[in-house]
Amino acid sequence: MNQAARRIAALSAATGLLTVATLANTGTAMAEDDVLRLSAHDQVAAPGTAPRLSPEVESGTPDGKTVIAFSTKPLTGPAGDGAGVPKGFTAQANDCTEVAGLVAVYVCGPSGLRPGFAIPKDTPDTAVHWGFAYVPQGGDLAAGIEAARTAGATPADATHGSAKVVVKTAASAALNTVAFDLPDVPSGGTVRQQLRVHANDAGNLTLRFRPADGYLWRNPGDIRIGGLTTQAGATCTQPSTTLLSSLVNLDCRLEPGDHTIGYELTTPSGAYMVKLVALTGYDIYDFRTQSSDVRQTSAPFTALGKPVLVRHGLLARDTTGTLLGYNGTGAAGAPLAGPYRIGTGWQAYNALTSLSPYKQGSYYWADMKPSAVTRGLGDLVARDGSGTLWYYDRQLGYESPFAPRVKVGAGWNIYDRIDGAGDLDRDGSVDLLARDKTGVLWLYKGTGSFTGARFKTRVKVGAGWGTYDRLAGGADLTGDGRADLLARDKTEVLWLYRGTGSGTAPYATRTRIGAGWGVYDQLVVAGDLTDDGRADVVARDRTGVLWLYRGTGNTGAPFVTRTKVGGGWNTYNHLF
Repeated sequence: MNQAARRIAALSAATGLLTVATLANTGTAMAEDDVLRLSAHDQVAAPGTAPRLSPEVESGTPDGKTVIAFSTKPLTGPAGDGAGVPKGFTAQANDCTEVAGLVAVYVCGPSGLRPGFAIPKDTPDTAVHWGFAYVPQGGDLAAGIEAARTAGATPADATHGSAKVVVKTAASAALNTVAFDLPDVPSGGTVRQQLRVHANDAGNLTLRFRPADGYLWRNPGDIRIGGLTTQAGATCTQPSTTLLSSLVNLDCRLEPGDHTIGYELTTPSGAYMVKLVALTGYDIYDFRTQSSDVRQTSAPFTALGKPVLVRHGLLARDTTGTLLGYNGTGAAGAPLAGPYRIGTGWQAYNALTSLSPYKQGSYYWADMKPSAVTRGLGDLVARDGSGTLWYYDRQLGYESPFAPRVKVGAGWNIYDRIDGAGDLDRDGSVDLLARDKTGVLWLYKGTGSFTGARFKTRVKVGAGWGTYDRLAGGADLTGDGRADLLARDKTEVLWLYRGTGSGTAPYATRTRIGAGWGVYDQLVVAGDLTDDGRADVVARDRTGVLWLYRGTGNTGAPFVTRTKVGGGWNTYNHLF
Protein backbone atom coordinates (compact mmCIF):
# COMPACT_ATOMS: atom_id res chain seq x y z
CA MET A 1 0.00 0.00 0.00
CA ASN A 2 1.43 3.39 -0.91
CA GLN A 3 1.64 6.28 1.52
CA ALA A 4 -1.47 8.04 0.19
CA ALA A 5 -3.54 4.87 0.52
CA ARG A 6 -2.20 4.26 4.01
CA ARG A 7 -3.13 7.81 4.97
CA ILE A 8 -6.70 7.34 3.66
CA ALA A 9 -7.01 4.11 5.62
CA ALA A 10 -5.74 5.83 8.73
CA LEU A 11 -8.17 8.73 8.32
CA SER A 12 -11.11 6.31 8.16
CA ALA A 13 -10.25 4.78 11.53
CA ALA A 14 -11.63 6.27 14.72
CA THR A 15 -11.87 3.31 17.02
CA GLY A 16 -9.65 1.13 19.19
CA LEU A 17 -6.86 2.37 21.40
CA LEU A 18 -6.87 5.81 19.81
CA THR A 19 -10.20 6.71 21.45
CA VAL A 20 -8.54 7.77 24.68
CA ALA A 21 -6.36 10.32 22.90
CA THR A 22 -8.58 11.75 20.15
CA LEU A 23 -10.52 14.20 22.27
CA ALA A 24 -9.13 17.27 23.94
CA ASN A 25 -9.79 17.90 27.61
CA THR A 26 -12.48 20.42 26.58
CA GLY A 27 -14.43 17.63 24.85
CA THR A 28 -14.15 19.22 21.38
CA ALA A 29 -12.61 17.49 18.36
CA MET A 30 -8.88 18.06 17.79
CA ALA A 31 -7.58 19.65 14.63
CA GLU A 32 -6.91 16.97 12.02
CA ASP A 33 -3.14 17.48 12.09
CA ASP A 34 -3.15 17.00 15.87
CA VAL A 35 -4.83 13.59 15.70
CA LEU A 36 -2.34 10.79 16.14
CA ARG A 37 -2.27 8.43 13.19
CA LEU A 38 0.31 5.67 12.85
CA SER A 39 0.84 3.18 10.04
CA ALA A 40 3.03 0.27 8.99
CA HIS A 41 3.83 -0.98 5.52
CA ASP A 42 5.56 -3.95 3.96
CA GLN A 43 9.21 -3.61 3.02
CA VAL A 44 11.88 -5.55 1.14
CA ALA A 45 15.33 -5.96 2.66
CA ALA A 46 18.63 -7.44 1.57
CA PRO A 47 20.57 -9.92 3.70
CA GLY A 48 23.09 -8.20 5.94
CA THR A 49 20.92 -5.15 6.63
CA ALA A 50 19.30 -3.80 9.79
CA PRO A 51 15.84 -2.45 8.90
CA ARG A 52 14.31 0.15 11.21
CA LEU A 53 10.99 -1.37 12.20
CA SER A 54 8.56 0.93 13.93
CA PRO A 55 5.30 2.59 12.88
CA GLU A 56 5.37 5.70 10.74
CA VAL A 57 3.83 8.81 12.29
CA GLU A 58 1.31 10.15 9.77
CA SER A 59 0.12 12.98 12.01
CA GLY A 60 0.06 14.03 15.63
CA THR A 61 2.69 13.48 18.30
CA PRO A 62 2.96 10.14 20.13
CA ASP A 63 3.58 10.76 23.82
CA GLY A 64 2.62 7.32 25.07
CA LYS A 65 4.09 3.87 24.53
CA THR A 66 4.31 1.76 21.39
CA VAL A 67 4.34 -2.02 21.65
CA ILE A 68 6.15 -3.89 18.87
CA ALA A 69 6.01 -7.67 18.45
CA PHE A 70 7.99 -9.85 16.01
CA SER A 71 6.77 -13.13 14.57
CA THR A 72 7.63 -15.70 11.95
CA LYS A 73 3.90 -15.85 11.12
CA PRO A 74 1.45 -13.13 10.00
CA LEU A 75 0.16 -12.33 13.55
CA THR A 76 -3.32 -13.50 12.63
CA GLY A 77 -3.50 -16.48 14.95
CA PRO A 78 -3.58 -16.76 18.70
CA ALA A 79 -1.23 -14.40 20.54
CA GLY A 80 2.27 -15.86 20.55
CA ASP A 81 1.79 -18.13 17.54
CA GLY A 82 5.14 -17.97 15.70
CA ALA A 83 6.54 -15.42 18.16
CA GLY A 84 10.16 -14.43 17.56
CA VAL A 85 12.40 -14.09 14.53
CA PRO A 86 13.92 -16.70 12.18
CA LYS A 87 17.10 -18.48 13.21
CA GLY A 88 20.15 -16.26 12.86
CA PHE A 89 18.14 -13.02 12.92
CA THR A 90 18.63 -10.56 15.76
CA ALA A 91 15.92 -8.79 17.75
CA GLN A 92 16.93 -6.88 20.86
CA ALA A 93 15.50 -4.22 23.15
CA ASN A 94 17.96 -1.37 22.52
CA ASP A 95 16.28 1.62 24.24
CA CYS A 96 12.99 -0.25 24.56
CA THR A 97 11.93 -2.72 27.27
CA GLU A 98 11.45 -6.39 26.47
CA VAL A 99 8.22 -7.73 27.98
CA ALA A 100 9.06 -10.37 30.58
CA GLY A 101 7.81 -13.86 29.82
CA LEU A 102 7.13 -13.12 26.14
CA VAL A 103 9.27 -13.69 23.06
CA ALA A 104 10.34 -10.68 20.97
CA VAL A 105 7.78 -8.23 22.35
CA TYR A 106 9.03 -4.74 23.21
CA VAL A 107 7.57 -1.61 24.79
CA CYS A 108 9.06 1.57 23.36
CA GLY A 109 8.43 5.23 23.95
CA PRO A 110 7.58 7.92 24.35
CA SER A 111 8.73 8.51 20.72
CA GLY A 112 11.52 7.87 18.24
CA LEU A 113 12.57 4.58 19.83
CA ARG A 114 12.53 1.12 18.30
CA PRO A 115 13.95 -2.31 19.06
CA GLY A 116 17.04 -3.47 17.23
CA PHE A 117 16.57 -5.83 14.31
CA ALA A 118 19.22 -7.32 12.03
CA ILE A 119 19.21 -9.79 9.16
CA PRO A 120 22.17 -12.16 8.77
CA LYS A 121 24.21 -12.05 5.59
CA ASP A 122 23.71 -15.73 4.79
CA THR A 123 19.94 -15.99 5.15
CA PRO A 124 17.77 -17.50 2.41
CA ASP A 125 14.63 -15.79 1.13
CA THR A 126 12.19 -15.45 4.02
CA ALA A 127 9.80 -13.03 5.72
CA VAL A 128 9.53 -11.55 9.19
CA HIS A 129 6.22 -10.17 10.46
CA TRP A 130 5.78 -7.45 13.00
CA GLY A 131 2.85 -5.76 14.64
CA PHE A 132 2.40 -2.62 16.68
CA ALA A 133 -0.11 -1.08 19.03
CA TYR A 134 -0.05 2.39 20.53
CA VAL A 135 -0.91 2.90 24.20
CA PRO A 136 -1.60 6.53 25.21
CA GLN A 137 -0.56 7.88 28.57
CA GLY A 138 -2.70 6.21 31.20
CA GLY A 139 -3.86 3.56 28.70
CA ASP A 140 -4.07 -0.20 29.22
CA LEU A 141 -0.57 -1.54 28.49
CA ALA A 142 -1.67 -5.19 28.78
CA ALA A 143 -4.31 -4.59 26.13
CA GLY A 144 -1.71 -2.92 23.94
CA ILE A 145 0.60 -5.90 24.24
CA GLU A 146 -2.21 -8.25 23.24
CA ALA A 147 -3.14 -6.00 20.31
CA ALA A 148 0.44 -5.95 19.00
CA ARG A 149 0.79 -9.74 19.24
CA THR A 150 -2.41 -10.21 17.19
CA ALA A 151 -2.12 -7.11 15.02
CA GLY A 152 -2.80 -8.98 11.79
CA ALA A 153 -6.05 -10.48 13.02
CA THR A 154 -8.07 -7.25 12.66
CA PRO A 155 -7.98 -4.44 10.09
CA ALA A 156 -5.32 -1.83 10.74
CA ASP A 157 -6.40 1.48 12.22
CA ALA A 158 -4.71 4.65 13.39
CA THR A 159 -3.09 3.05 16.42
CA HIS A 160 -2.41 -0.54 15.51
CA GLY A 161 -1.36 -2.51 12.46
CA SER A 162 0.99 -5.10 11.05
CA ALA A 163 3.49 -5.43 8.23
CA LYS A 164 6.22 -7.72 7.04
CA VAL A 165 9.84 -7.48 5.97
CA VAL A 166 10.44 -9.68 2.95
CA VAL A 167 14.08 -10.75 2.74
CA LYS A 168 15.28 -11.39 -0.81
CA THR A 169 18.72 -12.71 -1.58
CA ALA A 170 20.95 -11.55 -4.41
CA ALA A 171 19.95 -14.67 -6.35
CA SER A 172 16.31 -13.69 -6.02
CA ALA A 173 17.02 -10.09 -7.00
CA ALA A 174 18.94 -11.33 -10.04
CA LEU A 175 15.68 -12.67 -11.48
CA ASN A 176 15.07 -9.06 -12.49
CA THR A 177 16.89 -8.77 -15.82
CA VAL A 178 17.60 -6.24 -18.54
CA ALA A 179 18.25 -7.09 -22.19
CA PHE A 180 19.90 -4.38 -24.29
CA ASP A 181 19.06 -3.47 -27.88
CA LEU A 182 21.71 -0.86 -28.63
CA PRO A 183 22.48 -0.22 -32.31
CA ASP A 184 25.33 2.15 -33.13
CA VAL A 185 24.61 5.87 -33.32
CA PRO A 186 25.32 7.38 -36.76
CA SER A 187 27.74 10.28 -36.98
CA GLY A 188 25.79 13.50 -36.43
CA GLY A 189 22.57 11.50 -36.37
CA THR A 190 20.01 9.74 -34.19
CA VAL A 191 19.26 6.12 -33.40
CA ARG A 192 16.56 4.46 -31.34
CA GLN A 193 17.65 2.04 -28.62
CA GLN A 194 15.63 0.10 -26.10
CA LEU A 195 15.80 -1.82 -22.85
CA ARG A 196 13.71 -4.97 -22.41
CA VAL A 197 13.19 -5.40 -18.70
CA HIS A 198 11.81 -8.44 -16.95
CA ALA A 199 10.71 -7.11 -13.57
CA ASN A 200 10.22 -10.11 -11.35
CA ASP A 201 9.68 -7.63 -8.52
CA ALA A 202 8.56 -4.05 -8.34
CA GLY A 203 11.64 -1.88 -8.30
CA ASN A 204 13.55 1.15 -9.45
CA LEU A 205 15.54 1.04 -12.72
CA THR A 206 18.32 3.49 -13.53
CA LEU A 207 20.25 3.90 -16.78
CA ARG A 208 23.49 5.70 -17.42
CA PHE A 209 26.42 5.39 -19.82
CA ARG A 210 30.21 5.45 -19.64
CA PRO A 211 33.09 4.93 -22.07
CA ALA A 212 33.83 1.29 -22.79
CA ASP A 213 37.02 -0.22 -21.40
CA GLY A 214 39.93 -0.80 -23.73
CA TYR A 215 39.30 1.93 -26.29
CA LEU A 216 40.94 5.26 -26.96
CA TRP A 217 38.99 8.19 -25.57
CA ARG A 218 38.41 11.62 -26.99
CA ASN A 219 35.61 13.90 -25.75
CA PRO A 220 32.70 13.34 -28.18
CA GLY A 221 30.77 16.45 -27.15
CA ASP A 222 27.18 16.35 -25.92
CA ILE A 223 25.46 13.10 -26.82
CA ARG A 224 21.76 13.64 -26.12
CA ILE A 225 19.09 11.24 -24.91
CA GLY A 226 15.39 11.87 -25.51
CA GLY A 227 12.28 10.48 -27.21
CA LEU A 228 11.41 8.37 -24.16
CA THR A 229 8.67 5.75 -24.57
CA THR A 230 7.29 3.42 -21.88
CA GLN A 231 4.37 1.07 -21.29
CA ALA A 232 1.77 0.67 -18.57
CA GLY A 233 3.36 -0.04 -15.20
CA ALA A 234 6.43 2.10 -15.84
CA THR A 235 6.95 5.69 -14.74
CA CYS A 236 10.22 7.32 -15.85
CA THR A 237 12.02 10.61 -15.41
CA GLN A 238 15.19 11.94 -17.09
CA PRO A 239 17.50 13.51 -14.49
CA SER A 240 20.02 14.26 -17.25
CA THR A 241 19.47 14.51 -21.00
CA THR A 242 23.22 14.46 -21.73
CA LEU A 243 25.27 11.27 -21.63
CA LEU A 244 28.39 10.98 -19.48
CA SER A 245 27.20 13.54 -16.96
CA SER A 246 27.23 12.99 -13.20
CA LEU A 247 23.49 12.18 -13.14
CA VAL A 248 21.66 9.10 -14.38
CA ASN A 249 19.87 9.45 -17.71
CA LEU A 250 16.75 7.46 -16.85
CA ASP A 251 15.11 6.76 -13.50
CA CYS A 252 12.07 4.47 -13.75
CA ARG A 253 9.68 2.94 -11.24
CA LEU A 254 8.48 -0.41 -12.55
CA GLU A 255 5.68 -2.70 -11.46
CA PRO A 256 6.19 -6.47 -11.84
CA GLY A 257 5.99 -7.63 -15.44
CA ASP A 258 7.78 -7.24 -18.76
CA HIS A 259 8.57 -3.73 -19.96
CA THR A 260 10.09 -2.16 -23.06
CA ILE A 261 11.65 1.24 -22.49
CA GLY A 262 12.73 3.11 -25.61
CA TYR A 263 14.78 6.24 -26.11
CA GLU A 264 16.80 8.04 -28.77
CA LEU A 265 20.49 8.96 -28.76
CA THR A 266 21.76 11.84 -30.90
CA THR A 267 25.41 12.71 -31.54
CA PRO A 268 26.66 16.16 -32.54
CA SER A 269 28.00 16.75 -36.02
CA GLY A 270 31.77 16.49 -36.35
CA ALA A 271 32.25 14.67 -33.04
CA TYR A 272 34.87 12.05 -32.35
CA MET A 273 33.90 8.40 -32.38
CA VAL A 274 33.42 6.88 -28.94
CA LYS A 275 32.74 3.39 -27.67
CA LEU A 276 30.13 3.32 -24.92
CA VAL A 277 28.45 0.85 -22.61
CA ALA A 278 25.06 1.20 -20.96
CA LEU A 279 24.85 0.59 -17.21
CA THR A 280 21.61 -0.33 -15.49
CA GLY A 281 20.80 -0.74 -11.84
CA TYR A 282 17.65 -2.41 -10.56
CA ASP A 283 16.78 -1.81 -6.92
CA ILE A 284 14.05 -3.85 -5.29
CA TYR A 285 15.02 -3.04 -1.72
CA ASP A 286 13.82 -0.63 0.92
CA PHE A 287 16.89 -1.64 2.93
CA ARG A 288 19.97 -2.41 0.88
CA THR A 289 23.71 -2.85 1.00
CA GLN A 290 26.17 -1.16 -1.35
CA SER A 291 26.21 -4.19 -3.60
CA SER A 292 22.60 -5.34 -3.38
CA ASP A 293 21.28 -3.61 -6.51
CA VAL A 294 21.21 -5.75 -9.65
CA ARG A 295 23.77 -4.12 -11.93
CA GLN A 296 24.15 -4.99 -15.60
CA THR A 297 26.50 -3.70 -18.27
CA SER A 298 25.81 -3.89 -21.98
CA ALA A 299 28.19 -4.93 -24.70
CA PRO A 300 29.97 -1.91 -26.21
CA PHE A 301 28.26 0.07 -28.94
CA THR A 302 29.66 2.92 -31.02
CA ALA A 303 28.69 6.54 -31.38
CA LEU A 304 30.23 6.97 -34.82
CA GLY A 305 32.33 9.99 -35.73
CA LYS A 306 35.85 11.08 -36.54
CA PRO A 307 38.47 8.38 -35.92
CA VAL A 308 40.42 8.62 -32.68
CA LEU A 309 44.17 8.32 -33.14
CA VAL A 310 46.47 7.66 -30.23
CA ARG A 311 47.99 10.86 -28.89
CA HIS A 312 51.56 11.16 -27.76
CA GLY A 313 53.18 13.59 -25.40
CA LEU A 314 56.41 14.95 -24.06
CA LEU A 315 58.08 14.69 -20.66
CA ALA A 316 60.22 17.45 -19.22
CA ARG A 317 62.38 17.73 -16.08
CA ASP A 318 62.96 21.22 -14.74
CA THR A 319 65.99 22.53 -12.87
CA THR A 320 64.42 21.75 -9.48
CA GLY A 321 64.02 18.07 -10.36
CA THR A 322 60.26 18.24 -10.94
CA LEU A 323 59.01 16.00 -13.74
CA LEU A 324 56.17 17.37 -15.85
CA GLY A 325 54.12 15.96 -18.69
CA TYR A 326 52.72 17.62 -21.80
CA ASN A 327 49.88 15.82 -23.54
CA GLY A 328 49.61 16.09 -27.30
CA THR A 329 46.65 17.98 -28.74
CA GLY A 330 46.70 16.68 -32.30
CA ALA A 331 46.93 20.25 -33.63
CA ALA A 332 50.06 21.13 -35.59
CA GLY A 333 49.77 24.80 -34.64
CA ALA A 334 49.72 24.08 -30.90
CA PRO A 335 50.76 20.44 -30.54
CA LEU A 336 51.17 20.36 -26.75
CA ALA A 337 48.67 21.14 -24.00
CA GLY A 338 49.70 22.83 -20.75
CA PRO A 339 51.95 20.88 -18.39
CA TYR A 340 50.84 18.71 -15.50
CA ARG A 341 53.00 17.78 -12.55
CA ILE A 342 54.13 14.15 -12.23
CA GLY A 343 56.44 14.38 -9.24
CA THR A 344 59.61 15.69 -7.66
CA GLY A 345 63.02 14.22 -6.89
CA TRP A 346 63.94 13.38 -10.46
CA GLN A 347 67.20 15.35 -10.20
CA ALA A 348 68.64 12.19 -8.59
CA TYR A 349 69.10 10.75 -12.08
CA ASN A 350 71.89 11.59 -14.52
CA ALA A 351 70.32 9.61 -17.36
CA LEU A 352 66.60 9.46 -18.04
CA THR A 353 64.79 8.13 -21.11
CA SER A 354 61.47 6.79 -22.36
CA LEU A 355 61.79 3.36 -23.91
CA SER A 356 59.15 4.38 -26.45
CA PRO A 357 57.32 7.69 -26.95
CA TYR A 358 55.05 8.65 -24.08
CA LYS A 359 51.49 8.12 -25.25
CA GLN A 360 47.87 8.00 -24.26
CA GLY A 361 46.50 4.74 -22.92
CA SER A 362 43.08 3.30 -23.59
CA TYR A 363 40.24 4.18 -21.25
CA TYR A 364 39.57 1.90 -18.29
CA TRP A 365 36.98 2.49 -15.58
CA ALA A 366 39.26 0.99 -12.94
CA ASP A 367 42.86 1.92 -12.26
CA MET A 368 45.20 -0.29 -14.26
CA LYS A 369 48.45 -1.47 -12.77
CA PRO A 370 51.34 -2.32 -15.10
CA SER A 371 50.04 -5.08 -17.35
CA ALA A 372 49.58 -5.99 -20.99
CA VAL A 373 47.26 -3.00 -21.47
CA THR A 374 49.96 -0.54 -20.34
CA ARG A 375 52.80 -2.06 -22.35
CA GLY A 376 54.32 0.27 -24.92
CA LEU A 377 52.89 3.47 -23.42
CA GLY A 378 56.28 4.93 -22.57
CA ASP A 379 58.00 3.12 -19.71
CA LEU A 380 61.00 4.97 -18.26
CA VAL A 381 64.46 3.96 -17.22
CA ALA A 382 66.58 6.20 -15.01
CA ARG A 383 70.18 5.91 -13.84
CA ASP A 384 71.17 7.41 -10.51
CA GLY A 385 74.56 8.76 -9.47
CA SER A 386 75.74 5.40 -8.15
CA GLY A 387 75.25 3.76 -11.55
CA THR A 388 72.08 1.88 -10.59
CA LEU A 389 69.43 1.67 -13.30
CA TRP A 390 65.76 1.88 -12.31
CA TYR A 391 62.66 0.95 -14.30
CA TYR A 392 59.37 2.86 -14.13
CA ASP A 393 56.40 0.97 -15.62
CA ARG A 394 53.49 2.96 -16.99
CA GLN A 395 50.14 2.63 -15.25
CA LEU A 396 46.69 4.10 -15.90
CA GLY A 397 44.28 5.97 -13.69
CA TYR A 398 46.51 6.51 -10.69
CA GLU A 399 47.78 9.86 -9.42
CA SER A 400 51.07 9.23 -11.20
CA PRO A 401 51.36 7.77 -14.71
CA PHE A 402 54.29 5.68 -13.47
CA ALA A 403 54.32 2.83 -10.98
CA PRO A 404 56.90 2.76 -8.17
CA ARG A 405 60.36 2.12 -9.56
CA VAL A 406 61.91 -1.34 -9.85
CA LYS A 407 65.66 -1.91 -9.67
CA VAL A 408 67.21 -3.19 -12.88
CA GLY A 409 70.76 -3.47 -11.58
CA ALA A 410 74.04 -1.72 -10.78
CA GLY A 411 77.05 -0.95 -12.96
CA TRP A 412 75.32 1.14 -15.60
CA ASN A 413 77.80 4.00 -15.25
CA ILE A 414 80.00 2.25 -17.83
CA TYR A 415 77.71 3.85 -20.43
CA ASP A 416 77.81 7.47 -21.57
CA ARG A 417 74.45 7.26 -23.37
CA ILE A 418 71.26 5.42 -22.46
CA ASP A 419 68.39 5.82 -24.94
CA GLY A 420 65.01 4.21 -25.51
CA ALA A 421 64.79 2.22 -28.72
CA GLY A 422 61.14 1.20 -28.98
CA ASP A 423 60.41 -2.39 -29.97
CA LEU A 424 63.35 -3.05 -32.27
CA ASP A 425 62.89 -6.79 -32.71
CA ARG A 426 59.07 -6.56 -32.90
CA ASP A 427 58.45 -9.06 -30.14
CA GLY A 428 56.00 -6.80 -28.29
CA SER A 429 58.48 -5.61 -25.66
CA VAL A 430 60.33 -2.30 -25.61
CA ASP A 431 64.11 -2.25 -25.85
CA LEU A 432 67.01 -0.10 -24.64
CA LEU A 433 70.19 1.16 -26.29
CA ALA A 434 73.34 1.85 -24.26
CA ARG A 435 76.65 3.17 -25.61
CA ASP A 436 79.81 2.47 -23.68
CA LYS A 437 82.70 4.90 -23.39
CA THR A 438 84.64 3.18 -26.18
CA GLY A 439 81.82 3.95 -28.64
CA VAL A 440 80.29 0.46 -28.79
CA LEU A 441 76.48 0.45 -28.97
CA TRP A 442 74.65 -2.29 -27.12
CA LEU A 443 71.05 -3.48 -27.35
CA TYR A 444 69.15 -4.62 -24.27
CA LYS A 445 66.05 -6.39 -25.51
CA GLY A 446 63.04 -6.11 -23.23
CA THR A 447 61.57 -9.21 -21.60
CA GLY A 448 58.03 -7.91 -21.18
CA SER A 449 58.05 -9.07 -17.57
CA PHE A 450 56.30 -7.05 -14.88
CA THR A 451 57.77 -9.02 -12.00
CA GLY A 452 61.18 -10.33 -13.07
CA ALA A 453 64.16 -9.05 -15.02
CA ARG A 454 63.18 -6.25 -17.39
CA PHE A 455 65.97 -6.85 -19.94
CA LYS A 456 67.76 -9.78 -21.52
CA THR A 457 71.54 -10.08 -21.79
CA ARG A 458 72.94 -7.31 -23.95
CA VAL A 459 73.63 -7.78 -27.67
CA LYS A 460 76.35 -5.83 -29.49
CA VAL A 461 75.00 -3.56 -32.23
CA GLY A 462 78.39 -2.31 -33.37
CA ALA A 463 81.39 -0.06 -32.76
CA GLY A 464 82.06 3.48 -33.93
CA TRP A 465 79.00 5.05 -32.38
CA GLY A 466 81.15 7.48 -30.42
CA THR A 467 81.01 9.78 -33.44
CA TYR A 468 77.53 10.82 -32.39
CA ASP A 469 76.69 13.28 -29.63
CA ARG A 470 72.92 12.76 -29.76
CA LEU A 471 70.72 9.68 -30.27
CA ALA A 472 66.91 9.70 -30.40
CA GLY A 473 64.64 6.81 -31.26
CA GLY A 474 61.72 4.71 -30.17
CA ALA A 475 59.24 5.17 -33.03
CA ASP A 476 58.71 4.48 -36.72
CA LEU A 477 59.77 7.49 -38.81
CA THR A 478 59.59 5.82 -42.24
CA GLY A 479 56.13 4.25 -42.28
CA ASP A 480 57.25 0.62 -42.38
CA GLY A 481 56.17 -0.26 -38.84
CA ARG A 482 59.71 -0.62 -37.50
CA ALA A 483 61.33 1.56 -34.85
CA ASP A 484 64.01 3.85 -36.30
CA LEU A 485 66.85 5.87 -34.80
CA LEU A 486 68.13 9.42 -35.31
CA ALA A 487 71.82 10.14 -34.71
CA ARG A 488 73.55 13.52 -34.82
CA ASP A 489 77.28 13.48 -35.42
CA LYS A 490 79.81 15.95 -34.09
CA THR A 491 79.76 17.89 -37.37
CA GLU A 492 76.07 18.64 -36.72
CA VAL A 493 74.75 16.31 -39.45
CA LEU A 494 71.61 14.31 -38.60
CA TRP A 495 71.39 10.72 -39.78
CA LEU A 496 68.52 8.25 -39.99
CA TYR A 497 69.01 4.59 -39.14
CA ARG A 498 66.02 2.62 -40.41
CA GLY A 499 64.92 -0.25 -38.22
CA THR A 500 65.14 -3.74 -39.68
CA GLY A 501 63.03 -5.64 -37.15
CA SER A 502 66.02 -7.85 -36.35
CA GLY A 503 67.23 -8.38 -32.82
CA THR A 504 70.81 -8.99 -33.96
CA ALA A 505 71.24 -6.36 -36.69
CA PRO A 506 68.55 -3.85 -35.75
CA TYR A 507 69.49 -1.02 -38.14
CA ALA A 508 70.08 -0.65 -41.86
CA THR A 509 72.79 1.55 -43.34
CA ARG A 510 72.35 5.15 -42.32
CA THR A 511 70.72 7.81 -44.51
CA ARG A 512 71.71 11.47 -44.32
CA ILE A 513 68.90 13.84 -43.33
CA GLY A 514 70.79 17.12 -43.31
CA ALA A 515 73.29 19.45 -41.68
CA GLY A 516 72.85 22.27 -39.19
CA TRP A 517 71.26 20.23 -36.41
CA GLY A 518 73.87 21.42 -33.92
CA VAL A 519 71.67 24.40 -33.12
CA TYR A 520 69.63 22.07 -30.90
CA ASP A 521 70.54 20.89 -27.42
CA GLN A 522 67.50 18.62 -27.05
CA LEU A 523 66.11 16.22 -29.66
CA VAL A 524 63.14 13.90 -29.04
CA VAL A 525 61.26 11.46 -31.24
CA ALA A 526 57.88 12.23 -29.70
CA GLY A 527 55.46 10.07 -31.65
CA ASP A 528 52.46 11.49 -33.49
CA LEU A 529 51.70 14.95 -32.09
CA THR A 530 49.57 16.16 -35.00
CA ASP A 531 46.96 13.41 -35.52
CA ASP A 532 48.20 12.49 -38.99
CA GLY A 533 49.39 9.01 -38.05
CA ARG A 534 53.09 9.81 -38.47
CA ALA A 535 55.74 10.16 -35.79
CA ASP A 536 57.06 13.67 -35.22
CA VAL A 537 60.21 15.12 -33.69
CA VAL A 538 60.64 18.08 -31.36
CA ALA A 539 63.93 19.92 -30.95
CA ARG A 540 64.91 22.73 -28.58
CA ASP A 541 67.40 25.33 -29.73
CA ARG A 542 69.93 26.93 -27.42
CA THR A 543 67.76 30.01 -26.86
CA GLY A 544 64.98 27.86 -25.35
CA VAL A 545 62.65 27.77 -28.36
CA LEU A 546 60.97 24.42 -29.04
CA TRP A 547 60.44 23.44 -32.67
CA LEU A 548 58.21 20.81 -34.24
CA TYR A 549 59.34 18.69 -37.18
CA ARG A 550 56.27 16.96 -38.57
CA GLY A 551 56.94 13.48 -39.87
CA THR A 552 56.30 12.54 -43.49
CA GLY A 553 56.95 8.80 -43.37
CA ASN A 554 59.41 9.31 -46.25
CA THR A 555 62.93 7.97 -45.75
CA GLY A 556 64.53 10.50 -48.07
CA ALA A 557 62.84 13.50 -46.46
CA PRO A 558 61.37 12.34 -43.15
CA PHE A 559 60.31 15.83 -41.93
CA VAL A 560 58.59 18.90 -43.28
CA THR A 561 59.91 22.38 -42.55
CA ARG A 562 59.99 23.10 -38.85
CA THR A 563 57.29 25.12 -37.06
CA LYS A 564 57.69 26.98 -33.80
CA VAL A 565 56.01 25.51 -30.73
CA GLY A 566 57.04 28.27 -28.33
CA GLY A 567 59.77 29.81 -26.23
CA GLY A 568 60.75 29.42 -22.59
CA TRP A 569 61.63 25.76 -22.80
CA ASN A 570 65.09 26.40 -21.36
CA THR A 571 63.51 26.12 -17.92
CA TYR A 572 63.98 22.39 -18.46
CA ASN A 573 67.28 20.54 -18.31
CA HIS A 574 65.96 17.42 -20.00
CA LEU A 575 63.23 16.64 -22.53
CA PHE A 576 62.27 13.11 -23.49
